[in-house]
Amino acid sequence: MLSFSKDTLSYSENVIICWKICEKTVKPWSSLFVFRRKINFFYHKNHVYYNVSADGRFSIFVPPRNITPDFSRPGLEILGDSMNKKDYYWAKYMLIFSFFCISFGTSIFLKTEHAPDEAMRMLIPEYIVSHHTLPNGMEESVRHPLWGFSYALYPYLTAIISSVFMAITSLFTKSAAALLTAARLTSVLSGTGTLIVVFLIGEELFERRESALLGGIFVGFLPQFVFLSCYVNNDSFAVFTVALIIYFWIRGMKSAFCKKDCIGLGAGCGLCALSYYNAYAYLLCSILLFFALMIHFRKPAKEIFVKALAVFAIAFLIGGWFFIRNAVIHDGDLLGMRTSNESAALYAADEYKPENRQTPASEGWSFQQTYLQTPEGRTSNWLFSTVSSFIGSFSYMTVHLPMVLYLLYGALMAFGFLVFLFLGMVPHWFRKKPQLLLFVMLFLACLVTLFMDMYNTYFSDYQSQGRYLMPALVPLMIWIDDGYSSLTAKLPRRVEARLLPSDTPAGSSLAGTVPHQLHRISDSGLLWITKKQVLSLFLR
Repeated sequence: MLSFSKDTLSYSENVIICWKICEKTVKPWSSLFVFRRKINFFYHKNHVYYNVSADGRFSIFVPPRNITPDFSRPGLEILGDSMNKKDYYWAKYMLIFSFFCISFGTSIFLKTEHAPDEAMRMLIPEYIVSHHTLPNGMEESVRHPLWGFSYALYPYLTAIISSVFMAITSLFTKSAAALLTAARLTSVLSGTGTLIVVFLIGEELFERRESALLGGIFVGFLPQFVFLSCYVNNDSFAVFTVALIIYFWIRGMKSAFCKKDCIGLGAGCGLCALSYYNAYAYLLCSILLFFALMIHFRKPAKEIFVKALAVFAIAFLIGGWFFIRNAVIHDGDLLGMRTSNESAALYAADEYKPENRQTPASEGWSFQQTYLQTPEGRTSNWLFSTVSSFIGSFSYMTVHLPMVLYLLYGALMAFGFLVFLFLGMVPHWFRKKPQLLLFVMLFLACLVTLFMDMYNTYFSDYQSQGRYLMPALVPLMIWIDDGYSSLTAKLPRRVEARLLPSDTPAGSSLAGTVPHQLHRISDSGLLWITKKQVLSLFLR
């Protein structure tokens, strides 16, 4: 039995839907409700879609001809949800919980000497706990004796949060190990929060629950990201703020930045400003994307001004205080970079003073020498070392994964990204202007992050650490996820007409006549046959 509504149809019995019925009664992008499970169908050329339920019942959907796909979302919306909602949430929460347990457990046993820059960063929360005030960055107790400067000259919200955890822990124990674990809890929660937001991003972009789950797996099982979530650093918190900003980019793309999305974007930008300078590309792109989308949606100038002011005000209230404080204390030095160089010139060891520090620029290296050749005393060039450490290099880049894991991770990431370039980028991201703007901003943010790292490597300090590119992790996740989703959509399983029962009368519902082999093939999701094959069924 068929029952038609405005833009959907449902069935209670075994039904085959004739082309002419769909053509006259069903609007484009209709949804077929198969045994209480909504499935979104996508019309591709002359193909139609059918489904076989778990008990072997057969249904088929033929969309109208001459339909131009109209994606409301930039992600894949072809096969619908083949994963049960309950199973998805179980897998999602188990992955988040497992990530938290692994990162927190590692944070308990990880030694400080194996955590890059942790000893230097720990000076700040220790100072806050002992002095009950914030350092200005020039105190000897927070200054590194070798490098001659302090991380307190740069945003240190993570250190403030760590000091709160340390203060609470100190009420119960004065153990140095317990206090260190408490300080590391900030990174653990930042990594866990990132994973939660990544799932939210996947749910916003993709209709298929498997796609959202794949994005979470990609981030949660990346060894370097897990490692960054285990010790005191700014990197994991920076990735969290980037994920938060991207999430509200996507929501703003759909809602034209409603009140809630403006608040969320402002909060994300304010937190990002207090995280790490290598994530600042997303602040710039937030400004560009906001105004571009508001102009695209043809919002009145007054509305644009009010919403922009709201975003800026929230971001300023959250993150502006630190830079004002820096400017007052350090004679107008908002970012603390000039003061950091002055401090290093005064207090650093001779070989680490800025004027004595050897850099590719001071040595007159070319682009090829800097990024493609292996410098003396190192085992790999900048490019290979950066890519491999983005996947996973631990301690002070002295502990590495087996080469087979680098090859496996690299191959999976590269393949997914290449598939995205050839199959997913144009149809999913270039079809509508909002999606295109989102793609451009994501790409620009990644490009600026890479440029900043390369610039610092050439002019300031030769560093080939993948963690400096971690702000690009979430966009890469989105594109790789889209690539694999596009691949699964382009590789449906054909079912030959011979698999269908030959004794089915024309116009019957095919109830109870689906062969067993067809039922087995359908376990993984929707299958498809051509319109010609469907019509041949009615001619029998």
